[in-house]
Amino acid sequence: MRIVHRPFGGSRLVRDYLAGATSAADFYAGSPFAVESYRRKARELDHAPAGRAAEAAAMIRPIGPQGAALLREVGAGAGYFVTTGQQPGLFGGPLYSLYKALSAVRLAESLGDALGKPVMPLFWVASDDHDWEEANQAWLLDGANELHRLDLGPEPGLARRALAETSMGPAAENAVTRFAGLYPENDFHARYVALLRESCRPEATISAAFAALMGEVLADTPIGLVDAADPAVKAASRPLLRAEAEDPVASEIALARTCAELQDADYGLQVHLIPGAANLFVHGDDGRDRLQRSEGGDGGFRLRRSGRAISRRCLLEAISAEPCAASPNVLLRPVVESALFPTLAYVGGPGELAYFGQLGRLFRRHGLGMPVVVPRASLLIVERKVAKVLKGFDLEVDDVRDLDGLLGRFARDGMPGDVRKAMGRWRGELNAAAKDLATAAVGVDPTLKGAVTAARNASLGALGALEKKIVRAVKQRNETAWSQLAKAQANLWPGGKPQERVLGPLHYLMRYGPDFAVRVLDELRPITEAGHLAPAPPEG
Repeated sequence: MRIVHRPFGGSRLVRDYLAGATSAADFYAGSPFAVESYRRKARELDHAPAGRAAEAAAMIRPIGPQGAALLREVGAGAGYFVTTGQQPGLFGGPLYSLYKALSAVRLAESLGDALGKPVMPLFWVASDDHDWEEANQAWLLDGANELHRLDLGPEPGLARRALAETSMGPAAENAVTRFAGLYPENDFHARYVALLRESCRPEATISAAFAALMGEVLADTPIGLVDAADPAVKAASRPLLRAEAEDPVASEIALARTCAELQDADYGLQVHLIPGAANLFVHGDDGRDRLQRSEGGDGGFRLRRSGRAISRRCLLEAISAEPCAASPNVLLRPVVESALFPTLAYVGGPGELAYFGQLGRLFRRHGLGMPVVVPRASLLIVERKVAKVLKGFDLEVDDVRDLDGLLGRFARDGMPGDVRKAMGRWRGELNAAAKDLATAAVGVDPTLKGAVTAARNASLGALGALEKKIVRAVKQRNETAWSQLAKAQANLWPGGKPQERVLGPLHYLMRYGPDFAVRVLDELRPITEAGHLAPAPPEG
């Protein structure tokens, strides 16, 4: 197995930020590659009220002995946190969730050494999200390299409830059975199937099962898990949620000003603002619903999906009496996180780095500074059998993304020379004859030029169709080669999409066991002796 570093990608704002462009720097808290950015953030956190780390410790579940020991150190008030997170997904979700967690582990370790203080990595399980369709799927490859989608069926009930409030149902057992049947027996099969049977019970939630799998995979790291739906987290979030409910206009103005500056700098917006939309969701009988400010100017709200009205007083009373009644939206969640934990840095994907650029004033509106925003690892797993195919055809990993185009090119290259020459000669003679005919026909009637051009194009089209038939015939003579390339694509670009956004960690854990996460972590780079985070090496 070979691990290839991939370009991080992202919008122009993100690319400029990571390149150190001054036009993007003002929207962030400092370069993620300079240790001084983290030192500056640490000094800011050191001036915050005492006791934040100790209060945070009660909301964190360390998933191994290393994490428990590190949490005691940080909880004593002597350290900081590096955070990351993701909406939970069935069977662990896509690979990038694991890459986020391991990137946070490596960054926290490096910052602990650089700052001389304990730094603990945290993974925020966004269990109050409600996107069942996105969470309720897992893509896996079987032994024949066929791609399979496993899911739990439609969302139970009509209300769009938070994932922490929705049980997986009886379909979970069938999904585990299907999963077990996709992989041959080996040293790891029984271990991970047993884990899924235990965690994916019908009464369990996707978020609980996701946390159980992450706990198993990351047990040998010092990471801690934070459940967004944990009553302790909700209770600690109450002051900030109340502040948002009391004056949503202040937040709307703060966000709008920063978004205007981004657009003035010719940067696009990752999250487009909805006029009058608050940064809060409420949870009730109608599920999780976004708050919209009332148009009457009475300071009240209405629920965006159901249209039900709710006064500001009732909303504030609900948050005070039952903190689980509300949750932050995607823009407010990072602010809540920094309010709960003394956060040095947040590790995110391309989309997250883009929307963090919109949040500077929202952080300040709530009396907080933005953490340093750091790109997660972007990796590609190239297994030995796939590497052998690529080498045999003298291809790079990107060459197999467009399989149809690649096969077409190979078929044309594999066309017998006499056929290729005859096709080229025919095409050239057709163009030359059409040119001569057009010149002669114009002397008879100038309008005939268009008719000659149309006839030429029709002939070229027929010739192209004939060429495709010949290409298909060549493909059929090379079915073994095409099958090998199709399998390579299924591994590297399943469905034509990036591997890390489709396949999940269990696909590799079933092959390599716990060593898979260890190999990935070993591949991630610490801070260099020069005081900078080492950038990703070139692909190779």
